[in-house]
Amino acid sequence: MNKFYLKLIASAGTLSTGWLGRNYYQQYQALENPDQVNPNGRLGAMLAARNFDRNQVGYGVYPSIRLIHFLFGNIGEQEIGRLFNSPEGQALMRELRIIENHKKLGTTEQKYWINEKGQGKYLSDELMIRFGAFAGPAFRAYVQEGNAMIREYMS
Repeated sequence: MNKFYLKLIASAGTLSTGWLGRNYYQQYQALENPDQVNPNGRLGAMLAARNFDRNQVGYGVYPSIRLIHFLFGNIGEQEIGRLFNSPEGQALMRELRIIENHKKLGTTEQKYWINEKGQGKYLSDELMIRFGAFAGPAFRAYVQEGNAMIREYMS
């Protein structure tokens, strides 16, 4: 077998047991011990979105935040948990699960990230912040609704 393919297979295994495995374990620990989680971080945002029913915006937000954390961990998280734990964030996630309401939350999220531009501690943080600032309300709405549909299908 070509050495390139062996290295590719080995790196995929390392990624799943290394970076992705660590991120999954962090989520598992956060869900098991929510009182030990920083409510201002990405895991705090995940916990803030976990208890919404299928008719609410938050139902699609929860798997969306989990996916972001699974892929990127705490890179560029800033204090996004403040938004999702805030009375405004909670009210937006309680809204009826329609695209227009997802867009309302998406607008609030995008504003948060625009205000964070230039505040990243590392280049990787800044790249994530800038992606958050770039991702508009419609993009967020369709991602969150898509994740809600997948979540419904899987349950």
